[in-house]
Amino acid sequence: MKRLKYCLIFVFFAVLPPALFGGEKIFSYRSFWPEFEAMKRFAAAGVDTVAFLPGNTHNSLGERYSKYPNVWKWYGEYDFGVLDKQFDDIIAVNPNANFVCIVDLNTPLWLSRQLSCRGFSMECDSFTQLSNVVANPVWRREVSAYLKAFLSHTEKKYGKKIKAYLLACGQTDEWMDYSRFSAARFKTAAWKKWLAERGKRIVPVPVLERIDSASFENFIRDPQTEGDIIDYVTFSSDIIADTIEEFASITRRSISTDKQIGMFFGYILQLTGGRMVSCGHLSYERIFSSPNIDFFVSPGSYYDRKMGQGSGFMCPNGSRLRSGKGWLHEMDHFTPTSRYPHPTVAGQNSCWKNQAEIDAGLKREFALTMVNGTSLWCFDMWGGFFDSPESMAVIEKSKKLWDKYAKNPAPSMAEVALVVDPQSAVYVNDNNPKCSKLFVEMRTKLNALGAPFEVYSFNDIGKVDMSRIKLFIFPAMFHLTPERMEILNKHVFTSGKTSVFMYAAGISDGKTLDVSRVEKLTGFPYKTKGINEKKFAGHNRVYIFDYDVATPAVLRKLAEKSGVKLYTDFETPVYANERLVAVHTAEGGKKTISLPKKYSKVVELYTGRVVAENSDGFVYEFSTPDTALFELFE
Repeated sequence: MKRLKYCLIFVFFAVLPPALFGGEKIFSYRSFWPEFEAMKRFAAAGVDTVAFLPGNTHNSLGERYSKYPNVWKWYGEYDFGVLDKQFDDIIAVNPNANFVCIVDLNTPLWLSRQLSCRGFSMECDSFTQLSNVVANPVWRREVSAYLKAFLSHTEKKYGKKIKAYLLACGQTDEWMDYSRFSAARFKTAAWKKWLAERGKRIVPVPVLERIDSASFENFIRDPQTEGDIIDYVTFSSDIIADTIEEFASITRRSISTDKQIGMFFGYILQLTGGRMVSCGHLSYERIFSSPNIDFFVSPGSYYDRKMGQGSGFMCPNGSRLRSGKGWLHEMDHFTPTSRYPHPTVAGQNSCWKNQAEIDAGLKREFALTMVNGTSLWCFDMWGGFFDSPESMAVIEKSKKLWDKYAKNPAPSMAEVALVVDPQSAVYVNDNNPKCSKLFVEMRTKLNALGAPFEVYSFNDIGKVDMSRIKLFIFPAMFHLTPERMEILNKHVFTSGKTSVFMYAAGISDGKTLDVSRVEKLTGFPYKTKGINEKKFAGHNRVYIFDYDVATPAVLRKLAEKSGVKLYTDFETPVYANERLVAVHTAEGGKKTISLPKKYSKVVELYTGRVVAENSDGFVYEFSTPDTALFELFE
């Protein structure tokens, strides 16, 4: 029977197109600048894929992204000799090189000035005013023409060497909108059209004074009195999603079918402090479902990078897996050898302060990609990030391990689910400091759980297999319609499972706000202090009003009480699937690792040492700091 089960699984995967799973996985090197010596070192380590940006624009420091001249010179005028030189210079260094070609769709300075002179003062610079600029038909026309010409040239001349195209636009090329909800003429017209298409009453763009506050504790909007704001912030994400889909469609029609299309997007686990709602990433579920996009990219979390912290993706990993998309993890962590283009950047503290931290940090990031089966690139930014021979030795070893384990990942062992919710997020005034506590800080706390966890969106519930999940955590379940309650009743409120709700969970039914709904959902009145547990027909519900009460220690206790397997007896990041377990720690020494069941053999992959046989646990001596990656043999 087991053999038949595996055969059926094989047949199922065999008949699905590769693009459904994001296509071929990629291990690559990237730099803003032409770091040829580093490219040679990476090639010697077995890394032949190079990601590069033929940039036409300036970065957030006001400096050019690229050391090469602009490809896009004027309306309809392109110097593809400049583009060819960037390809050819890399090929000269490594004849085996293949490419992830990043297409810069941001407004070149000359076009920004031209559009400004034509009276489009807020609709001329996509780097700073993305949602305004994408509504400008002149900008869309010119960028579409450039994209088509660019792809026509690269496909004809370098098509056999290009693995993927990455479409880049908005703030730092990550499709982030920094207009802070301002609206010029074209965006205002698009807003009215958006309302009309949905049969809604045509109303003016909400004034910024209203957008910058919220009626309920200056944090949550009331759909009865602030429904126009909730609609407007949704529209502001939709207009960016419309543009992404248009450019992705152009790209898909312009390239061969064997190539992937990707972009930076979906940062609900990163954007906070006035950015979670306003930056336009809340439409990620729509973009994840696009048939023209194969993979998504983000740096590792900027809030959780130091030794002993857990890193992680900026998007809900479970949601992108449900959509069958690939993920590319950007490793851009500063090291003592990193070079800087500007004194402001040079003044930042190095993320990893010595070679021991670099080794442990690199292994942590590589382990994250291997356990989750993702692509990656080592982002050398302005050079020097991976200069030491010791760093390159870790990269070379990791590349060999990644080739074996990341390309064929085993199922996750996560028994804890962090559930994020973009439909509730549109209620939030993201200027409120509490915004960071919803998803960003909660993910950071769960990184210390000592057990693996997965991040899903609410809309994943009932659409993916969550039978393994024993503990659901809902930090921002504000939008709770009767239909959503039915989903909870059917898939979450089941025997043996625990669900944790926080703050004003269930406060809105999509029409009004009412704090009495919090008690109906959780069993406890709004603002009840402490950790409050109640059993409902075989399942437990926990209510925590104050986010700060939900410490890593509290979450560990709730997990253990819910039957979640804790791999360590101390707070630390753990990644695990059915084949691999990774443990990262800031402090070394002998530490006990517990496993879900007995294994015939456990091998630490970076050292090749057998650490246990016929055992469901073992003691491992970690360095300070350290990351260990264990393979489990049935």
